[in-house]
Amino acid sequence: MAEMHKIWIEQCEAARGIEDEFGTDKALDYLIDEKFLNFLEAAETNADFRAEIPAFVAKIKTIFERWQLAAYLETVRETGLFDPDDYEGEDPETIEMLRQSDICSCATDLLLVERAKEWLLED
Repeated sequence: MAEMHKIWIEQCEAARGIEDEFGTDKALDYLIDEKFLNFLEAAETNADFRAEIPAFVAKIKTIFERWQLAAYLETVRETGLFDPDDYEGEDPETIEMLRQSDICSCATDLLLVERAKEWLLED
């Protein structure tokens, strides 16, 4: 557990295998959406993770081309609008609580994606 901030090394190697076996889109889903964005979120409160970001970014840039990263980051974590009709029959208070939670989740995702763009697309 003491080396969790180094997990990105194994994740990058796994992404290479995923790309070879399943293609670039699946590798991007795995490494950027599942791993890098979560790593950035952890780095907000953990200095060890924060210190690893430049090395993680450098490794990601050896796996994917800049244009691949840019195209992927345009659509990652996009979600549809909250639809209260999806919760028909639910208590109005519950629906409102879910709506507010959805707004917070979308805002968090948007901020993480913007932070990822800054790291991955800067020259």
